[in-house]
Amino acid sequence: MKVLLSAYACEPHRGSEEGFGWNWSTHLAREGHEVCVLTRNWAQDKVEREMQENPIPNLRFIFVDIPARYKPAMKGIFGVYAHYFLWQKAAYRQAQQLLKTEDFDLAHHVTWGSLIGGSWLWRLEDKPFVFGPVGGGQVAPDAFKPYFPTRWRQESIRTYITKKVLPSLPSTKKMLRHTALLLATNSDTLHIAEQMGAKKAELFLDTGLPDHYFADTAKDGFTDNRMNILWVGRLLERKAIKLSLQVLAKLNFPFRMTILGDGPEDVYVNDWIREMGLADRVEWKGRVPWDEVQRAYEQNEVFLFTSLRDSFGSQLLEAMSNGLAIVTLDHQGAHDFVPDGAGIRVPVSTPGATINRLAEALTHIHENPEKLPLMSKTGLDFARQNNWTVKAAEMTKMYQSVVKNLPAKALH
Repeated sequence: MKVLLSAYACEPHRGSEEGFGWNWSTHLAREGHEVCVLTRNWAQDKVEREMQENPIPNLRFIFVDIPARYKPAMKGIFGVYAHYFLWQKAAYRQAQQLLKTEDFDLAHHVTWGSLIGGSWLWRLEDKPFVFGPVGGGQVAPDAFKPYFPTRWRQESIRTYITKKVLPSLPSTKKMLRHTALLLATNSDTLHIAEQMGAKKAELFLDTGLPDHYFADTAKDGFTDNRMNILWVGRLLERKAIKLSLQVLAKLNFPFRMTILGDGPEDVYVNDWIREMGLADRVEWKGRVPWDEVQRAYEQNEVFLFTSLRDSFGSQLLEAMSNGLAIVTLDHQGAHDFVPDGAGIRVPVSTPGATINRLAEALTHIHENPEKLPLMSKTGLDFARQNNWTVKAAEMTKMYQSVVKNLPAKALH
């Protein structure tokens, strides 16, 4: 098929949104589709260099910029979102120009993966539109307000927009009614989209991994009876590193936890570790090169993930691909996609009860080490089904279904 892909964030050798854009572009092309990618010119030199070194004949990029007159105003968080919306309009106009000289079987928006941000490509006449995978419908639980000491106001505004404003936005409703297929990366987002009029919507994980990424074998036990726990992520309030440390302070068995990542809560982490009496059992290394992150996945047995708001969390898939047992909160994307047997998901209630349940989960795994190999294998098997090659093949089947079910007037 000939696919017009919208990937605002797209950059080789990156994670998160940039990596999603790049991997959908390249793997759909390797799947055999003729792919034309509309992306911003932010990483143009890196994209062009990569394409020169590793060309893919049926993949091309068109770099779209916003009008120069708006650029001086693109400052702060407002500027970030304003730039995205202006770029969407510019990308749509570029797509209209392309359609004057060539045809596409469908249009597909992949980044940003945000229901709130939306896309303009649904406006292309008689072109089926695929939207996602997208998140954005998840919110932080109110009971955990103390973990947002400086950003609860912003978090509350975001929650209000998600729950009250988004469901009534005419522009988003119109987009969803004209979307042939919406893919949501958690059920929170899926339910909002369906309530707003999405005709066909499915859960589909946004995160993927390279074919070579996976461990050869599952974890087979703990070394010297000590559980080695890993925490990876940005030190943002919503990631709740303090909550994780409070869990560790409850444990009464030998363990060692490594924290990898930096962020706004840098200034507190060492104090929290010391105040909770964890200095001899917790090591915070800050931001480290990717090869060190990979070694950490290999050297630990359990992955602790306590994010209070996340579409899913790429680290969860990375951890499972290395065979780590997962201990996480039972909400949002983790609820939808972490397999039952890959670890333990803990209900989210009050902070005190949740901390106790997380500590009990870790204790249960330590006291039943014979369960670790099966947890490790379950997660590893799930992760192998989410490599980018497999995901591109699944997307191909979805494309075929979308085109097959087009009304007669839209066929060409």
